[in-house]
Formats: sequence, C-alpha cells, structure tokens
Amino acid sequence: MKHWTLLALFFPALAFASANTQNTNVGDVYVDANGRTLYTFSKDISGMSKCNDGCVAKWPPLLADQANNALFSGEPDFSTIQRRDGSKQWTKNGQPLYRWIKDKKRGDISGAGIKGVWPLARADDVSLKLYNGGKTRFIVNENNYTLYTFDKDMGGKSTCYGECAVKWPPAFVPSTLTSKGIDSLSFTGNFGVTERKDGKYQWTHNNKPLYLWFKDKAPGDTTGDGVKNVWHIVQQ
Repeated sequence: MKHWTLLALFFPALAFASANTQNTNVGDVYVDANGRTLYTFSKDISGMSKCNDGCVAKWPPLLADQANNALFSGEPDFSTIQRRDGSKQWTKNGQPLYRWIKDKKRGDISGAGIKGVWPLARADDVSLKLYNGGKTRFIVNENNYTLYTFDKDMGGKSTCYGECAVKWPPAFVPSTLTSKGIDSLSFTGNFGVTERKDGKYQWTHNNKPLYLWFKDKAPGDTTGDGVKNVWHIVQQ
C-alpha cells in the first residue's frame, strides 16, 4: 500500500516552486506580484465574474494591468477575461482570481473559506477546501461538507470499514484526479492520499485518513465532532 502523504510531509519542495506561488500553513497557493494570496469565487460562472460593485471593495480582482500583465503569461492554466467594466482579469482554469482586503502580508490566508464560497487558488492538486464557520475554520470537501479524522486509524491506514464506513464515508479523491495517475499528482500542506482495501483512494491530512459524517445535512455542519471522543474536525 502506498502512502503519498509521506512525500508531502518530507519533501514539500517537490511541489510547485515559482515566484507566483507561496507556501502557507495549508499548502502552496498562487499569489499576485506583491505576494498576496489569490482566491476564486464559487458563485462565478467559468469565464465570467459575478463579483462587482461592493464585492470588489473587499475582493479586488486580479487585473491584467501594468503590474500584472506578465504574471502568468505562457502558463497554460491561466488566461484573462473581460470584466463588466471592460478591464481584463486573470483566471485559472476559467475561474476569475481575487485578493482579500484583510490579507496584509505574504502568506496571509484570512479570506479562505469565508461564507463557504471563497476557496484558495491552490498551486497543487488538492481539491479540499477550508470553511470559515465564524469561530472556527476547518477542512471540508469539494462540496463544503466537513471532514473528520478517526483516532483509531494508525500509520496512514484506515480502520473504518463495513458499518463504520456507512456512518463515516471515506473522503474519496475525485476520479478527475485519480484518472491522471496518483503518482503524477502534487500535494502540499500535509495533505495526501492513502489506498483503501478496495483500491480506492482516500484523502489524508497529517497522515490521518479523512471522513464525512452521515448526520451532517448541510455545508458547514459539524455534528460529528467529538462523537465517542474519537472523531474530530480538522481545524486550521
């Protein structure tokens, strides 16, 4: 059984190294020319920004202006779109990029997960996100459902099968990623994957497999935290 988490833990520099990226406590993210973290907006339609008027005061778009014209030039995942006011904005895979007004220095990620709709523009293959619940920020899956660790798991291996896995479904790596080949993927921020007995791949954090809880009914629910004192959210 392979545990790619170990690569992320001991060889973080194998991930992306670029003037346009910055390592943070949750992994590598893309940054602007001044080193400020970039975000995407879940309400945007691919190739179109829905952040206008008052929104841009808090979430300034990353414009392809004099300072940023060459920021991502030649990088295949990046292109520009025309905003409603005629300006051009950088996008990653069609998703417009923004800064957060309260990030003050390189590496700040205080905007991550606000209202569940502002994900980090990650510079790796981790599709998991952060969710800001107001008092606590924690790891969620692609649909903003809370992820948990299980104290009985050891050495990066899941011990949750059968009835346990019905109540605590594993956080599976999306097929859009596994189809590329696990060995070709890059993980930072102590994220990784582990292979389960059925050959499927499950997300891990700090070498601990991640799970959902069947009683969480809405994004941001944390009703599984503390169940039997062995199931815990992953705060960040």
